[in-house]
Amino acid sequence: MKVCTDSCVFGATIPVDKKHASILDIGTGTGLLALMLAQRTEASIDAVEMNHDAAQQAAANFYNSPWKERLTIHEASIQDYFKVTTKQYDLIVCNPPFFSASLKSGNASKDMAWHQSHLCVEELMQVTAFMLKPGGDAYMLISIYEEENFIRAAEAVGLKTLRFLSMYENEKKLIRYVLHLRKDSIHAERDEIKFVIRNSDNQYTQQFTEALKDFYLHL
Repeated sequence: MKVCTDSCVFGATIPVDKKHASILDIGTGTGLLALMLAQRTEASIDAVEMNHDAAQQAAANFYNSPWKERLTIHEASIQDYFKVTTKQYDLIVCNPPFFSASLKSGNASKDMAWHQSHLCVEELMQVTAFMLKPGGDAYMLISIYEEENFIRAAEAVGLKTLRFLSMYENEKKLIRYVLHLRKDSIHAERDEIKFVIRNSDNQYTQQFTEALKDFYLHL
């Protein structure tokens, strides 16, 4: 899976500041989120990807970026990476597999990206809880049909969750949620963001244009 609009919105709207000096991108694919966060921060970023072809492309993308000194690709599953590192992070981001029970496509790479057969929600939350620093933040882009599963798994390992953003393809079509997770019960006081990608005429909204103008060449 390469670049998709909802991932771009996710990368552009994750709240970041100077306290986020270390970032972990779980399942980076070809490196989109890691690159967007490198552009937005001064952080050191570790990106983990188990698919060989995607990891190789992420490595090339990192090397050819202006931020290559701050970007590191780890070709491994997050479960294996977790076993060989003691690092904890100020910010963890993940665009996890969207579907836990739907039919698979038959394309191995696409199924790995879209389905939870290689990384279940419970494992993802366990890893996040251990690798997130006290006072750190985690953000996850999830299917609207999986929110209850994610919240239940998060609470089981002591993570507190808050819906940060609801993403709409248009004014009526809700497509994704962004969850904000913390180890403690303290969340910044903010209203949930409603983010609409396209107007009724199928053109990008002003909200989208403002958020993505630093990343898209033609907005």
